[in-house]
Amino acid sequence: MEFYANTDIGKMRVKNQDQAVVIHNYKDQILALVCDGMGGHKAGEIASYVVKEHVLSCFRCNPPFISREEVLEWMQDTVYEAHQIVKRMADMDEDTKGMGTTIAMAVIDENQAYLCHVGDSRIYINNQEEIKQVTKDHTFVNELVDRGAISLEEAKHHSQKNVLTQAIGVDMEIKPTISTIDISHYDLMICSDGLYNAIDDSVIHEILNQKISVQAKVNELIDRANQNGGHDNIAVVIVEHRGGKVNE
Repeated sequence: MEFYANTDIGKMRVKNQDQAVVIHNYKDQILALVCDGMGGHKAGEIASYVVKEHVLSCFRCNPPFISREEVLEWMQDTVYEAHQIVKRMADMDEDTKGMGTTIAMAVIDENQAYLCHVGDSRIYINNQEEIKQVTKDHTFVNELVDRGAISLEEAKHHSQKNVLTQAIGVDMEIKPTISTIDISHYDLMICSDGLYNAIDDSVIHEILNQKISVQAKVNELIDRANQNGGHDNIAVVIVEHRGGKVNE
């Protein structure tokens, strides 16, 4: 397996509130993570950083996972802990009130990917034939789509498409979406909305299938988003699933 993560401030923002990271343990189990912070001042930057560091610390301290149930329980517990930590921090200072962050993460163990997300950062799987979004955004507009009030095409251009129905740290109840997927024949990508709002899925698919390094693919996706305006921070993680050991 090969992997790489990177973020970019984009062309319009004064701070980078996105976090992206990918690490592995000695059993070659991989953790890939994207957080997209939100809130005035430095609040979003703080929220996304705190959540990233909490998840990384929990992963590093935890022994390698031995069952599906253990991974899923760890993900849920870790995300709920992060939610409570950010909520407490938000109440400590006027500048951090209302801060929060999305989270989208995957734990990959051989052919299985265990997925967890809160908010609208996305996880995709990709191969030569297709690219497929495997998370469903926690947004007001997506709820309208589910109710049949608007179409998927209308959702893409809706004025409230970025209104979240849940986020880490915000004073609301969260319900992380957790799932398992077989990635025997797929690579995996996690990204913030700064990427997928700037580039069509067909272009992402084309870049992911280029015969270049994983690092080059991540950087090409970020460059392309910036070429299309760079209206937001951009975060991308790619894990190319080729079986065998982790390549560093």
